[in-house]
Amino acid sequence: MLGLPLHPLIVHAVVVFIPLAALGALLVVLSRRLRERYGGLAVLVGVVAAASGFAALLTGPLLAADLGLTGTAVIARHQALGTWTPWVTLLLAVLLPLHLLARGHADKERHGPLVVVTGGATVLAAVAGLVLVALTGEAGATAVWG
Repeated sequence: MLGLPLHPLIVHAVVVFIPLAALGALLVVLSRRLRERYGGLAVLVGVVAAASGFAALLTGPLLAADLGLTGTAVIARHQALGTWTPWVTLLLAVLLPLHLLARGHADKERHGPLVVVTGGATVLAAVAGLVLVALTGEAGATAVWG
């Protein structure tokens, strides 16, 4: 795009939207007030985060080839981590709306098992997304800037 490699541009979306999606999901799962007010927004940010993660996954090998870094150990680590990141983010983007639906159908007096399972899985996916985006970004920066 205008002589700039696409991957670094997409990575900016990744480092903004994946942490936002993860933190939003955590807040929405844990706070009723925030869930009612921002649940839909958190779901939307999760979808954008997953899309940006897959876009980065698709454009990364092109940049590695352009820079002549294909096959190096530092790129291999970055690519291995980068392969997991969009899938975990997609899982988060699927689990959060399921959790919100389960909450909507659960008895107000008690939480059904589906609420507990989807809530716990959403929290795990959010934490995993935060960890993976940090590790992937660190590995990518090390690979390029060394």
